[in-house]
Amino acid sequence: MTVPAASTPVADAPAGFWPRYAAWSLDAAAVAAATSFIGAGHWLALAEKARQAHAAMAARTAEVMSDAVLDDLSFGGFAQRLIADPALHAAATTTVTALTALVLGWMLAFAVLGAIYEFGFVLSPWQATPGKRALRLRVTGMDGRALGAGRIALRYFGGGLSWLCLNIGHLLAMAKPEHRALHDRLAGARVVRDGDARMPLWGWAWVALQLSATLFAMVWLFGAMQATMDAALYQAGGL
Repeated sequence: MTVPAASTPVADAPAGFWPRYAAWSLDAAAVAAATSFIGAGHWLALAEKARQAHAAMAARTAEVMSDAVLDDLSFGGFAQRLIADPALHAAATTTVTALTALVLGWMLAFAVLGAIYEFGFVLSPWQATPGKRALRLRVTGMDGRALGAGRIALRYFGGGLSWLCLNIGHLLAMAKPEHRALHDRLAGARVVRDGDARMPLWGWAWVALQLSATLFAMVWLFGAMQATMDAALYQAGGL
């Protein structure tokens, strides 16, 4: 019987989509918390600026709406008055500018910190970020060996293509038997699971918590926008 050489990497089974997603979201939560903490003062200032501008925009919209009702304007006349109103235009511009600076600035900081996080941990003996480590996953080359810095960079920044193609690149990780996402294919890499590691119950609970939080956030955001407009209409009507 032929005994394989000690240096020959042992083939590991590819990790499925949901363990990969749970691991990624754990890492994303850690990087997001660090991003928010490090730039907290800046992010809060931009958020407050956007909030005040949005409130001013809602108040001015309500005033224009109230005037349009008193002047018995048609919908077309009301729309023209909204478009031509300088105060409303200024408030809308301030809102968009503050939100853009907040979102894009935060995302850029997140990407930079995420790159440092990814490089540091995947280059370590773990060959995995803490999220992947928790799910007993590792990032390797197709030959089972550790990735070098260049391929880690290609894999990390190649993930941007997956986001730009509406996450189709990430969904490729559902495809059997390799379960390789677009950025894995670009870097000649794969994510494997140690032994017979499967998605633990707490991993499914973590995914369910995210779905619930997303639904709650959407409902809350809609309610907050509606409350702002209602308050503006109430004030404009002098009630």
